Amino acid sequence: MEEGEWVEIGEVIELAGQCGKCELPVILTSDDINTHTHKTAYVSAPRVLSQLKMVGCHIHFSDDRCLQLFQHGDNQVRAIVDQPGFELEVDPRLPAGHLYQQHRQPHDPPVCEGIHYSTAGEWRPNDILDTDASLSSFAKRVILDHFVGTHQTYATSNHLNRHVGGGRLDSLFTQSPHTPVAGCSTTLSRDGNARELVLTDGSHSFVAWISIFDADDIVHMSVQTTESPVCVSGAFKDGLPMTTQLGSVALGRESDVFDFSVVQRKPSEGEGDDGWGGELKEGGGTVAGEGQDGAQDGDGEQEARRVARRVARSRGMRGRRLSLQEFLRSGSSRESDKGRKPGGKGQ
Repeated sequence: MEEGEWVEIGEVIELAGQCGKCELPVILTSDDINTHTHKTAYVSAPRVLSQLKMVGCHIHFSDDRCLQLFQHGDNQVRAIVDQPGFELEVDPRLPAGHLYQQHRQPHDPPVCEGIHYSTAGEWRPNDILDTDASLSSFAKRVILDHFVGTHQTYATSNHLNRHVGGGRLDSLFTQSPHTPVAGCSTTLSRDGNARELVLTDGSHSFVAWISIFDADDIVHMSVQTTESPVCVSGAFKDGLPMTTQLGSVALGRESDVFDFSVVQRKPSEGEGDDGWGGELKEGGGTVAGEGQDGAQDGDGEQEARRVARRVARSRGMRGRRLSLQEFLRSGSSRESDKGRKPGGKGQ
């Protein structure tokens, strides 16, 4: 095979290995290769999709599921669970000006899906869909999603204006989602306004990453790590020096997020009142993990999704599947949340 043909899937496998989801190296068997009925079936599909069909069953989750793809007919593909709601819409039609359409890669195209690992400890479909920048980005996202739901981490967060600091944050949202980010082993992107920057690789004894989510030019930034802390009180940079060092390379001038307090997060056990974990307070935020200056330690994008789903339920929209971007553009979340920004506090 030509050099570079397995680069994207290689990053997926390396992240899965970091997160303890597969044994490295992955050795394909004849059964893996026979997931394709013939060579024409392999070459007719986007290359990363064909490769993920062979490799996915080697990426195991703790609930007896794996990253398996199920082919139904010529056009329908399901992931992880072979049930309705777990479909992948490969290479969806996107607006001409959409970032993922502008930087679309035919061998690793965008994908639209609604798959998440719930706080109840199981894979579930969402009514609100994500648009992942690529098939490989989707694969990395579900690996990290499951890792977060099953491991204790230490975290900190902050809110920043997207356009301050010399344009570093802004460039992370405007550049091609396939462009490598300095100081990161891999990245993943979804919905045009959310990214995860993975700081560690297989040489580290822990997993660390930065999540950024843009809501109306206010960026919610959070850092999570499984590094063993020097101390669990005070500033993140004092208790988790190795993650701080790695993150400072990736963030540059925006690395003051490490000055904020460290918060210990445990895997969720059961669902909260909103069906997404966490005890709700008035206005829809979570009680646990509110940081300095009102910045929540919970993920800003997750909060936006909580708002969207509560409104969907109240309006009888549970049967309708739509993208988070469509929902937010409609203004429904603002109307229901009395002016609150995702991840922020009420006015």
